[in-house]
Amino acid sequence: MDWLQCPYHYNSSPLNPTNVSSKCFACYEKNHDNKSGYMCNLCSFYVNEECMNTTIPSRHKHPLKIARYIYDINPCYCSLCETGFTTKYNYQCSQCSFVICIPCARKPLIINEHKDHKHELQQIPIKLSFTCDACGLWSTDQYPCICHQCCFIVHRRCLHFPRVICINRHDHRISYVRSLGPGKWICGVCRKFVNGECGAYSCFICPNYVVHSKCATKRYYIWDGRELEGHPEEDESKPFEVIDQNLIKHFSHEHNLEASISTVRLEEDALPREEDKHCYACTMPLYSELCYKCTQCDFILHDACANLPRKKRHGVSADQLTLIAKVDQRGKYGSYFENYFWCAICLRYCTGFAYDNYLRRIDVRCASISNEFKHESHPHWLFVSPDEKKEDMRCEVCHYVVQYTLYLRCSDVRDCDGYILCFRCATLPTSVRHKYDDHPLYLHYGEKNVTSTYFCGICEGEIYLKGWFYRCNDCVSTLHTKCVFKNLLHSRPGYSLVMDTKGTFDLIPNRLSRPICYLCKNRCTDDLVLKKKADKNLFMCCSCGF
Repeated sequence: MDWLQCPYHYNSSPLNPTNVSSKCFACYEKNHDNKSGYMCNLCSFYVNEECMNTTIPSRHKHPLKIARYIYDINPCYCSLCETGFTTKYNYQCSQCSFVICIPCARKPLIINEHKDHKHELQQIPIKLSFTCDACGLWSTDQYPCICHQCCFIVHRRCLHFPRVICINRHDHRISYVRSLGPGKWICGVCRKFVNGECGAYSCFICPNYVVHSKCATKRYYIWDGRELEGHPEEDESKPFEVIDQNLIKHFSHEHNLEASISTVRLEEDALPREEDKHCYACTMPLYSELCYKCTQCDFILHDACANLPRKKRHGVSADQLTLIAKVDQRGKYGSYFENYFWCAICLRYCTGFAYDNYLRRIDVRCASISNEFKHESHPHWLFVSPDEKKEDMRCEVCHYVVQYTLYLRCSDVRDCDGYILCFRCATLPTSVRHKYDDHPLYLHYGEKNVTSTYFCGICEGEIYLKGWFYRCNDCVSTLHTKCVFKNLLHSRPGYSLVMDTKGTFDLIPNRLSRPICYLCKNRCTDDLVLKKKADKNLFMCCSCGF
């Protein structure tokens, strides 16, 4: 192609010399001094003569041409400054993939605005193999910036890392440092080795917590994009106010709460229903543990749930989450739900407290696993890992495909081949009570060398013995985990739920009479049933309601 061709009229209209006062299509500057330029005969396309210069030896070894940027064909970033093109034209090489923006072609490649470096940096327009001193990554096809006075070499895109940030994998702020020093450093996000001689992010409160520069800043679901240098930390509001030694005022309740010890033991046979108290936050039962009870009503919280922070960071979102006690939400097409929600991680309906922002809502049990997690079914630590979106990634227990949601993964790939556990399985209680058995049920993680066949006491289906299931140690009865909890793991009897067009229902224990569901016309087999407030004789299975 001839260098002086109009990009709009390919091979049909050459550009003719002119000195008219017109706006350059390349640099967007107007030719006020009537300098020489080139204009198309068929349209208003005009380019200054200096922008048409095709010989720039200080930028590239091959001749460059000014050409119109085509998204589907040309690279979308400048080879030198690595920023996206903001104009319709750029300089392109006809012999290789080198392409640069108009500013990089016209201004000196001298950089002196780097915060951490006192000398000028010069960008070398030659591809070099080097290790970046700012991010620690090895590159073979980049154009580095070099300081000749102190042997400093860096990617141009790594010159402007934010100084202080917050990421959703750590509770404290982390700061950028030039080097970590000697030691065995492991990234808190990708769990890979961090080069201590290069730049990285470090927590001043937790000295062993470090993160790769790229892991902290180049993943939109890790960092919210805010630079916090010069901004004071927000005062974290406490979840309750201490009134005296045994009395607190929690933000979620209008009455005072009194510290006490639950006297109900998990090992008791035939646990009375009236003593089977459930925490209002996590909705799990209380057994022989410290709790806070309301002095005027049945509101009750675990000690750990009473101390849940009002603000929390979690891998489900780059933005901070806020703890809310009363949950209501508008669904699609004007639908309305109250006192229950759909957890964005374990994909179950929940009736307790939630951590919420404008994008996601999760229950407090899933929120308690924010980065690393040790499950007794696996010998190694598991870490939150949402970034490897490969096909057919499944939970090792339930075989649910996890590629579109948050999951836990073992970092020891050599020993266990990247063991994956979904949040739905990770948050299963290790011990529960169920109406189908008078004794406690304990979670088993598969049995080897067993030739017997076990069946579920609820659905009467066969139990897969290499998978997880609940078992009674006294009478050796077994139950599927999905039959024990189904889609409503976090549930509290006595709760009133607004279920859009279905109306308002009370969540009550399923007695031995097993009422008939008005939707499926079968007797409700779930541990809990929904009773309509407007009609006391109308019942609905939890399976039908959720």
